[in-house]
Amino acid sequence: NRFRRLRATRGRPLSSFLSFAGRMLRCKQVTGSSFCLWSVVVLSWFVLGTDGFYERGSNVISLKDQKQFKEQVLNSNFLWVVEFYREGCGYCQLLTPEWEKVAENLKHMVHIGAVDVERHRDLAANHADPSNPIQGVPTIKLYIPTKKKGKPEVVIYQGERKASAIISFITARMPNYVQLLKEKDGSHERFLNDTSKPKVVYLTDKSSTPTVFKALSAEYKDKVIIGEVRKSEWGVFAMYGPDALPTLLQMVQNEEGKIAAMFAYDFTKTNGKSFTKISNFIWDAERDWKKLKKKAA
Repeated sequence: NRFRRLRATRGRPLSSFLSFAGRMLRCKQVTGSSFCLWSVVVLSWFVLGTDGFYERGSNVISLKDQKQFKEQVLNSNFLWVVEFYREGCGYCQLLTPEWEKVAENLKHMVHIGAVDVERHRDLAANHADPSNPIQGVPTIKLYIPTKKKGKPEVVIYQGERKASAIISFITARMPNYVQLLKEKDGSHERFLNDTSKPKVVYLTDKSSTPTVFKALSAEYKDKVIIGEVRKSEWGVFAMYGPDALPTLLQMVQNEEGKIAAMFAYDFTKTNGKSFTKISNFIWDAERDWKKLKKKAA
């Protein structure tokens, strides 16, 4: 039939494709808008080739088998958001540029993945959410880490298929391992007395933890303690006396585990608020702490 003939054009010489494309541009006059939609899908399919939507230089991570899914998604400290799609689906094709925007905007902070349900049927059928099988595409699912390793909470996204709406939904559900430091509950004192890991403290006048620090807390979970002091917690905030906000301090301990110095991160430098630049500062804090521990041993 007509659709099978269109699929057969994949892999033909460019001259055949151009001839085919010319006919498709006139499709509305001949067959109506529904067939035009399928024509656009097939034309895109031809250009993409056989590697799927997200194979070549994409920030979207293609998930292909159970082993990869378990290692990267189920056991992660990061929030994963996965699109289940099919190449021949018109709505999946329309979502693709929005999904790429999501991946670009949340790069390093949230892991954005995709599963081709036709090519990887076993993964599509067994993706750690047995009570909600894939019944249509595109389907978007969030895998939110919990205290039980390998057992994330799975949430289905059912909102608008636009990057801005998806990003708002995702960032509101990111795990947050930052320790909120207060005086009354003793959390600040415990933070200062904890010598088991290197420490940094973030000082802010905002009422919520920024997306980038939620992501950094996932990156350095069980490696670096990230504390947060809000200006509203004045008793603790005043102890640090920051000159400007936000401020990020590396807590330098002496051989007895006491705070000997504090080094401040420079948010004003180029891309100073990026995940990568702040992560480098925290990585340096971890490295310095390990050197001191080794020296003291």
